[in-house]
Amino acid sequence: MPVAAGGSSGGLSPKQLGDAGWTCFNVPGLGVHCAPPGQAWPPTEPVVQLLYFFNTTDPSSSVPDFTGTETLIRADIFNGQPCPTQPGESYTDLSSLGLNYWGCHHR
Repeated sequence: MPVAAGGSSGGLSPKQLGDAGWTCFNVPGLGVHCAPPGQAWPPTEPVVQLLYFFNTTDPSSSVPDFTGTETLIRADIFNGQPCPTQPGESYTDLSSLGLNYWGCHHR
């Protein structure tokens, strides 16, 4: 999946992705996340990649605020692996969001 070079803020916006067929939605407290076209949402695949925008809660925002990627691993195959790119260095249990996944944000 193409990602903005360097993973720095800017470039893409949720609106651009939505216009290209991505599914974008607000995650309370974590900003807008976008799933690629053709990927079921809520997810069912073992591993899912999302793009996220921490500085907006509006899935139709045209502000170029790409923040990074998030890797989701389905709970039944998650093995406690570390997430060295977020505080605490562990994946986050996403069951409180109604997802049977663990997530790790990458900037």
